[in-house]
Parts: sequence; C-alpha cells; structure tokens
Amino acid sequence: MIITVSREYGSGGGEIAHRLADALGIPCYDKTVAQLTASLSGISKESVDDAEDKVTGVFQYFGGVYSSDNLPIYDRIYLAQRNAIIQLAQKGDCVIVGRCAAHILEEEGMPAFNVFVYAPMSERIGRIQEKLQVNPKEAEREIKKKDAFRRNYYKRYAYADWGNRENYNLLINSALGVDKTVNFLANLIK
Repeated sequence: MIITVSREYGSGGGEIAHRLADALGIPCYDKTVAQLTASLSGISKESVDDAEDKVTGVFQYFGGVYSSDNLPIYDRIYLAQRNAIIQLAQKGDCVIVGRCAAHILEEEGMPAFNVFVYAPMSERIGRIQEKLQVNPKEAEREIKKKDAFRRNYYKRYAYADWGNRENYNLLINSALGVDKTVNFLANLIK
C-alpha cells in the first residue's frame, strides 16, 4: 500500500503522515525525498529544499521529450524528485508526503491511496503561530504564501488544481485532532 499525503500548510498533515506510517509500521518519505532528489540530480540538498513548492517559467520541450540540458533548475529538480518518488514507491509499502506524489504515481500506473489534509484557517494560524513564534497576522500571511506556492507547484507539475477533491481518494479535516485523524486513517487503510 502506497499512501500519499498532500496537505495545507499548518494543517498538521506532515505530522499526521509520519504518525500514520508509524501506526502502519511502514516508512514515511518526506525529507528523504529531498535527499534522494539531491543525490539523483547532483544538485545540492540545500538547493532542492529551497526549490520545493516553487516554480519558474514555461517548460522547455524538445520533440515532445524533456530536454534536461536546458531546463530551469526547478524543473530539473522536479524531474529528479519524480524519479526519487518512483524509486521509493517501488521499494514497497510507504507514506509519501507532498511533492505531487499522487500525480506522479498515477502517471506511472502505480496505485496509491491519496489523502489531502486540510483544516480551518483558525487552527492553522494557531499551529503556525506556535511553530514559528509569530503573531496571528504573520502566521496567516505565511500560510497564504506557502499555500500559494503549493497551489502553483501542483498546477505546473500535476496540471491540476491542488486540493481539488477529484485528485484524491480522501479529504480529511484535521480539526478532529492529530490523534483522531491518524487513528481514523490507520483503521480505514487497514
């Protein structure tokens, strides 16, 4: 079973993904994807981390095939990240966090259970306030910025609307609480 977890910034989706993987006794790939991407691309991990959720200009095609020599760095990183996700999924049961994994695995004909975690803005603000030690307005500004990055990234590489229910098997509101959300998902998947 391959599970992908996409999430709104501040929804707790990353924590939910890791705890779900623990509950199921399978690996969770989050930062591991960035490490493998750096290894596959020859681009530093810092550059890969910096590029996540960001996009640049129009794809450059050559005869309908990516011409990796001329691609902007974000596109080269995406292609390496795509390969990393496929390699990790081929290892067996796992949870993969973000990075258009649901779309990538679908394109590869690799079945996955795709989850999108969301939460009310007030809960997200509280979580980000605590995490970043900022006031509510700064937290909300950071949430909107990160969500915009994720929306644009998904639109560019998955050619779809991020968070759209048609792209996922399940959308879940983490306002249930992290424990209840993890328990619900684990029981559903089992």
